[in-house]
Amino acid sequence: MNKLERVDLFDVKSGALFLLFLFFIAFLSLSWEHYRYKELTRFDDPLVRASVIDQEVRLIGDTPKTSIKFRLENGANVRCAMSPYLRDLRGREVLVELQVRNLTFLEYLKGFRTRGVIEEVYTVLSLKERWYRVIASTHTDATMQELYGALFVATPMSQEFQELVGAMGLSHILSISGYHYGIISLIAYFLLRRPYRWLQSRYFPYRHGNRDLFILVTGLLFFYLWALEFNPAMVRAFGMIAVGYWLYDRGIKIVSIQTLLIAVGVLLAFFPKLFFALGFWFSAFGVLSIFIFIRHYEHWKPWQIFLALHVWCYLVLLPISLAVFGTFGWAHIGSIPLALLFNLYYPSVLALHFTPWADWYDPYLLKLFEAGDVNRVVIPMWAGVLSIALAVAAMRRKEAFWMLGVVGFAALGSAVYQIA
Repeated sequence: MNKLERVDLFDVKSGALFLLFLFFIAFLSLSWEHYRYKELTRFDDPLVRASVIDQEVRLIGDTPKTSIKFRLENGANVRCAMSPYLRDLRGREVLVELQVRNLTFLEYLKGFRTRGVIEEVYTVLSLKERWYRVIASTHTDATMQELYGALFVATPMSQEFQELVGAMGLSHILSISGYHYGIISLIAYFLLRRPYRWLQSRYFPYRHGNRDLFILVTGLLFFYLWALEFNPAMVRAFGMIAVGYWLYDRGIKIVSIQTLLIAVGVLLAFFPKLFFALGFWFSAFGVLSIFIFIRHYEHWKPWQIFLALHVWCYLVLLPISLAVFGTFGWAHIGSIPLALLFNLYYPSVLALHFTPWADWYDPYLLKLFEAGDVNRVVIPMWAGVLSIALAVAAMRRKEAFWMLGVVGFAALGSAVYQIA
């Protein structure tokens, strides 16, 4: 019996209609955002309720200032420089007066910087901040508190620690993204599968078991997404999971650039601010690199794909990440085996945080970070753009696939040469 082939979702005509539908949704979304922008800028110095997302003392010129990132009640992000003696307000809601006289609509969508004065601080902490404080209380070292805050509840890392993590090539595994969502999905599915099968066999054997389990897991993932205040990379991951299963359940190919474009297009149409979120695009490009490899080597054994994917994704993402961030160190080369170990580390450390031994890994991790170094390297932006172009072409042509690997090796060689 021949194996049934999965089909593409759209032909040219239906694809054009779907594109028009997305443009219509995008028009409505942008109209709504423009309305909220006009409401914000009705007065030159409005009083707005906002949540404190990030707070850090930084040198602005030669003067220390507290850099605070607010998320306004209308969803806009804004940064303000304030007194360096301001107490820690992360996770709290405040009433802030902002100067928005010259604010443009594009700046509003991208997230803007302006002057602000906090008029009132509310006592209630966000769920995300409460989770972070519980996690931080299990670690005595500030670096470990920062690490696990980023790993479990997507709290922003300090500029210094972020540069170190980037130079070590660990940003993609320490910042919550689709990688973590995939592991969490597998854990949730594994824990729910047996209890659900028991209930199904006794009370509703007529139900579609995998579909129900997917709905349960998706519900848990959405709650996690909501609690973490719709982190852009997580929004992309959630959208990919939802769209991917919907297509898979209908016998449609999911490992294709069409699937990725559908997910990205739907998310951008409904949430246009994601267009300016760098994490969203890095996350989408990471998924594209995985699709490329599976498309050309899906005949390999699962363990071979698992190992090779870590090397492949490292090389594909390296040119664009170095072009944008420009930090590199000798430890960066060791990030491939560390990414492999992360698949065991993440579930185990997640379980440890439900026990009194949450800090079990801390001494080893501190030694790891102490061994890291931060160096500045220069990779031209055209190398990153070339990687993106080759990645798109590699979905069709294997020559582009190999050229993409060559560009990755060239970027790695250039970075090593610059710090040697």
